[in-house]
Amino acid sequence: MPVQQYAAASVRELAAVVERVAPRDAARWEGREKVPGAAGLPIRVSRQRAGQLWMVVGMFDRAVGREEMPGRARRTAAQLFTRAALDAFWDLAVDGELYARPSKVGTRLPLASRRVVRGSLELLGALVVPGKSLRLPRVPQPAPRAVTDPGQELELFRFLVRMAGEAGPVAAGAGQSRQVAVDYRVRLLAMTGVALDTRARSGELAGMRVADLGASLATVRVVRHQQNGRHLEPLEVTLPLSEGTRVALRRWLGVRERLVYPLEGAADALWVSVAASNRGEPPGIPLRAQSLRAAYARGVRLLNGQMAGLEGWEPLPDRLEGLRRAWEPPQERRVREAAVVPREAKPVGRPPLPADRPLQHGREGTYNRGCHCDECREAATNARRARRTEARERGGRPRRPGRRASRRSGS
Repeated sequence: MPVQQYAAASVRELAAVVERVAPRDAARWEGREKVPGAAGLPIRVSRQRAGQLWMVVGMFDRAVGREEMPGRARRTAAQLFTRAALDAFWDLAVDGELYARPSKVGTRLPLASRRVVRGSLELLGALVVPGKSLRLPRVPQPAPRAVTDPGQELELFRFLVRMAGEAGPVAAGAGQSRQVAVDYRVRLLAMTGVALDTRARSGELAGMRVADLGASLATVRVVRHQQNGRHLEPLEVTLPLSEGTRVALRRWLGVRERLVYPLEGAADALWVSVAASNRGEPPGIPLRAQSLRAAYARGVRLLNGQMAGLEGWEPLPDRLEGLRRAWEPPQERRVREAAVVPREAKPVGRPPLPADRPLQHGREGTYNRGCHCDECREAATNARRARRTEARERGGRPRRPGRRASRRSGS
């Protein structure tokens, strides 16, 4: 929306300020003004932050003129950042009254969106009323994501071993045959064993091939697609498998061979379906990441239901992410550290774009891998600031990225 189309003079003035640091004209983007960053160092806003700033401008445009807002908030941009105006604006935003889409009006603003709005208000306040101490609302920090502990993981594997040897259609789906139920349990045991040993994500599990298994099933090759690193080459790590996982894999490979044998040109995916799908696909079709997540969640819920009420038992998180974040295999850590560009060899400014994928700027992970452009520097600064704030809320020390708990005691 052009600046002149905003109804209130205060919003037009605010939009003019944002236009200088986050111009909508692509031709002016590289020449945008810098904004105050961490420790007062000037930086340029990222495209992601630019979109957030314009979103807040639009929210102010819909807020001024309402009876909840002070009348003087229409006069100048500075009046938008008085205590009375900010309090009224925040209440309207949280109650979902400032959405651009009419269908969403009345829906409370999610917690993550509140953090975005608050961060944008802090930056806009530094531009419109520099030096003024703003009383901004406090936004609760997200609860730490649940992870497993070694005792839970050992109990999970033992439970799946027992379940794989039992008969009946439990967890295989209503109306499924006994054979399908057994095949389902055998696959779930092997898949969970591999996940426990490798901490693979669902997408990484879905991408595994039979050829990735080492001799005597002692190892498996995992292709890691690094988080916040689409522009980076995937890491390939070969990780050892425990004895219990090897036994479960041998049994699953026999079941898999029976399932894929009738199919012509069957794929070499390690994990395949054990029953016909609702779309008419036969058994033996490679599993998608979504199906792997659902299968794991059903097994965990069964265990949580059986263990409910037992003294000392804490329910397991039913997402594979709980395994991934609990522990990192030391072999993978060594490969990851070896792949990091030495500090003296890090390029200055933006590295060249890979031929097959765009470089994703504005990410802390991109900054940590050597890109020190303004966008990535801002993302890294904001991430560190969020960790320090979270630590103050907890009363402890800041959490280091990538820190893991100890490995499970055995399988």
